[in-house]
Amino acid sequence: MRLALREFADPACRRCHGAGFRGELLPDAICRCVAERTPRDDDSFADEEDDLPHAWRAVVHRAQEIHAAAIVAREPDDWSG
Repeated sequence: MRLALREFADPACRRCHGAGFRGELLPDAICRCVAERTPRDDDSFADEEDDLPHAWRAVVHRAQEIHAAAIVAREPDDWSG
């Protein structure tokens, strides 16, 4: 989550200094610079039951991508068996 927030955060932000959040990693701690730099794609999340705030949708999606890539990177690369 921290890596995903850092990707969307503004490195020159005076509030979070590029971290994307301040203090503990809570939903209310997200910095304004993340919301400003996060793309809006409301149509792709219209069918989901939970209604996450705008910036959290993209951050959670990116965190899932980072996590999946890390899992795949740990798998052995010998598929020929």
